[in-house]
Amino acid sequence: MKRLALLALFALLLTACRSTAAAPAPQNATPTPPNTGALRDAQRIAADFLNAWRLENFSAMHNLLALNSRDANPLPEFEAFYRAAHARLTLKPEGLRYSFANAILRASEAAIAYDLRFETSYFGSFEDTNRLLRLVNTEEGWRVAWSRGDLFTEMANGAVLDVTQARLTRGNIYDREGEVIADMNGVSLAVTLLTRSYPTDNPAACFAELARIFPARSAETLERLFGGNTGRDFAYEIGVIAQERFLEEQVALERHCTLSYETRPTRRYLMGGVAPHVVGYVGAIPAEQVEFWESRGYPRDAIIGIDGVERQLESALSGQGKASLVLRQNGVIVRTLAERPGVASQSVYLTLDRRMQEATQQILREAFTTGGLGGISPGAAVVILDVKTGAILTIASYPDFNVEAFNPNSSLPNAQALIQQWANDPRKPTFNRATLGQYPPGSVFKIVSMAAAIESGLFTPNTRYYCGGVWNGTPLGDRTRTDWIASTAAGRHGSITLGQALTGSCNIYFWHVGWTLSNADPEILPKIARQMGFGRPSGMTDLAEAVGLLPDPARYEQLVGRKWRNSDALNAVIGQGDVVVTPLQVARMTAAVANGGYLYKPYVVEKIGIISEPSFVAQPEVVDKLDFKPETLAAIRDAMCEVTVNPTIGTATFVFQELRGAVVCGKTGTAETPTGGTHAWFAAFAGKTADAPEIAIVVMVERGGEGSGVAAPLTRRLVEAYYQLDASLASDAGN
Repeated sequence: MKRLALLALFALLLTACRSTAAAPAPQNATPTPPNTGALRDAQRIAADFLNAWRLENFSAMHNLLALNSRDANPLPEFEAFYRAAHARLTLKPEGLRYSFANAILRASEAAIAYDLRFETSYFGSFEDTNRLLRLVNTEEGWRVAWSRGDLFTEMANGAVLDVTQARLTRGNIYDREGEVIADMNGVSLAVTLLTRSYPTDNPAACFAELARIFPARSAETLERLFGGNTGRDFAYEIGVIAQERFLEEQVALERHCTLSYETRPTRRYLMGGVAPHVVGYVGAIPAEQVEFWESRGYPRDAIIGIDGVERQLESALSGQGKASLVLRQNGVIVRTLAERPGVASQSVYLTLDRRMQEATQQILREAFTTGGLGGISPGAAVVILDVKTGAILTIASYPDFNVEAFNPNSSLPNAQALIQQWANDPRKPTFNRATLGQYPPGSVFKIVSMAAAIESGLFTPNTRYYCGGVWNGTPLGDRTRTDWIASTAAGRHGSITLGQALTGSCNIYFWHVGWTLSNADPEILPKIARQMGFGRPSGMTDLAEAVGLLPDPARYEQLVGRKWRNSDALNAVIGQGDVVVTPLQVARMTAAVANGGYLYKPYVVEKIGIISEPSFVAQPEVVDKLDFKPETLAAIRDAMCEVTVNPTIGTATFVFQELRGAVVCGKTGTAETPTGGTHAWFAAFAGKTADAPEIAIVVMVERGGEGSGVAAPLTRRLVEAYYQLDASLASDAGN
């Protein structure tokens, strides 16, 4: 009955809309019997129009409009109107479903009643019933007499489609023990300009002050927007400012402006950012993404996660206030089309140990600012993993940065200058060296080479080889190569086992390994390296990571332009040549050696939710189990433990002597770089006892020098900090 009444009313409207030359119909007129053929034609055009809409064929829709409708609404404007509406609706592809009901025909005009179902990504499905599509019979046949009301009726009178969403307080970020890393306890003030009066009767001075403090708008722009309302009772929100900055600027602002303030919570990062490369930061919605975020119910001035965990877990941290799809006219909601229930914001608990993370960042900062590294190295990275789970306990990249600068409500007066400074800094402070930096590993890769040697069956841990200071490869078709020990007083290691070669980092022995393996099968070494996590992603989803590079003998000619040679194997076996890895990959491999061969997926998010009801709890995930001979990993562990305690051949014994309260087993690495200098590496596992390793630690210092002299001492400091030991100075002697 409601639909019939609507059609009857529309019949009167059709009559009223005719030209004044037509004879008026009496008020109690009833529709004439329909011309079945004409009505069928009108319905066909209506169906064509709705089908074209469903397929987003806006050109076809436009072609079905009456001439005066086409002239009044050119195709570009018509298409832009629908595309904007689809974006705001978050309409799915072919997300319209219609069904015809009744129809009415009066002379050259027709009205088709139909129901329409919208299927959207954000609001789900909702129906708009009792819609009317008006058509007119023209020289081209039946055509749609279109207006904006054909999207939604109220839009014919100027209503606009809008999304409203309640604002929620952003969730906090904690460490594994519940210590705060980021919260909403910062205070900011929304500053509103009142234009009725100016304290010094000088609006231009007020606009100049506002432009200085809120540089997004120039003084000229502010005057153009608000100057015309001087002396009138208007209020305009200018921007948001951190409370600390406001207190500094309040006198200057109020000297020339009449303002009001509203307190708002804002993001606060402890110490300017604990683990900034991991936690990330928030910021204003980028201009090019406004439409996307608005379609999800965010207001234009919302703060969103821009990088790191803040970005990765935006949905959980921000939650979703109750959202409504509405039609708004003159600021007033005239109809609610659909609603989406709110979802509470959640806090995120990381695997990081805040105390250890802070200590690590401080250790690196001191090494570069007062320890001498700042003059020779552009940066460094540290990764500490739980060997039993793959949880990232500490991850640091130096130089780091103050994430507060990216917060639009930052209390830093020079925030934009800092951001620009970091962007121009060749050391790349915002770059996460720990997961994205790719470097030749040098001798830490000998751990992989030792595993490949034993697994090949061509070597045992006790296979002996004479390790002199020089590799005379001429009879084998290679050039003469010099080992690092040749420059020392000893000049050579002598006859040693494979395990001793790892402990003493003898290149001569490992060149022999590389030559032997390459002659037998050049794929042996890269195959073992891939099994140990190199040259492929770890599976981590919390942070972006690089995959590094391994030489592929089978495709070498295709990739490099020449055939694989045994000399290429000599480079690869000592972690040089085409081999590049990330610090995270080395840490993951070291953890697998320590835990018996379990290669875990690294993760940094421990749980999500409120304290008593987490919605997500991470579970350790074994990606691969190293199916090695029992003696392989045992021999590698033994050799690594000798590195820190064997005074004869251990390359880092001088660093860890007299260390009490923890046992460290490791491998030094000094990797030559294509641009000169050497990267300093130390890869280690540690525990309170030798047979119960708990953590894997990797330190990498770009072009920092030798692993034993630079990376190993930093590792000792990290172990002392982790186990809260009394620091004792290591001897400066050794190599």
